[in-house]
Amino acid sequence: MASNNESIGKTLGVVVGLCLVCAVVVSMAAVQLRPLQQANKTQDVQRNILAAAGFADVKDVSATFNANIEARVVNLESGEFVETDPNSFDFEMTKFDAKRSIKLDKKDDKAGIQRMTTESPVYFAKNDSGKVETIILPVQGYGLWGIMYGFLALDTDTKTVKAINFYKHNETPGLGGEIQNPKWTAQWKEKQLPVDIVKGTAGSDVHKVDGLSGATLTSVGVDNTFKFWTSDKAFGPFLAKVREGALN
Repeated sequence: MASNNESIGKTLGVVVGLCLVCAVVVSMAAVQLRPLQQANKTQDVQRNILAAAGFADVKDVSATFNANIEARVVNLESGEFVETDPNSFDFEMTKFDAKRSIKLDKKDDKAGIQRMTTESPVYFAKNDSGKVETIILPVQGYGLWGIMYGFLALDTDTKTVKAINFYKHNETPGLGGEIQNPKWTAQWKEKQLPVDIVKGTAGSDVHKVDGLSGATLTSVGVDNTFKFWTSDKAFGPFLAKVREGALN
């Protein structure tokens, strides 16, 4: 009888049955956890928007975001506000939606992103009296190993940089990964558009930032990203509207 239990058929049956049970359990867990994963992703984006706006060590991210940040959507070609829900944007995936994005010509694709959305959310940090103090723009561009995602914070004069905050990238730790080093990002504060990333020391030049040591291609990627998203191909028309009084 023992030989029957040890047959190849029974062994395969047990293996297949166990695989099916495991597959069902893993699938159910993935479905059940999806809302929690999305909530964590949303909160991570909010945390980094708050960081760009100058809110450090926030404990209740959602409450702080809702109390201090207004999200709106702009048409990138016209620079006008539109009624699209800002929560409908996934910064990694929306640009692949053919109805909401365009393919960039190579000559225009300075940031190396290939596609971009035709609309984009923008964020406004307000003071206690409700006045906009900071404009936060989502930016993305190709570094050395992949797309770098971040937020650029500008003063309402649209020319003064208040912060730059990269929150997701594949750059080399200790080299290109230094784009997240507070000592490097601190250089950007009070710089005036246009800004160039240069080799060596930029000194007190308000239009220049030190390049990252040992990470030339990442520095070039950040430089290209910054210039693309502040150009007329991206947020340029919106920033022009702000200068004309769009926030008043």
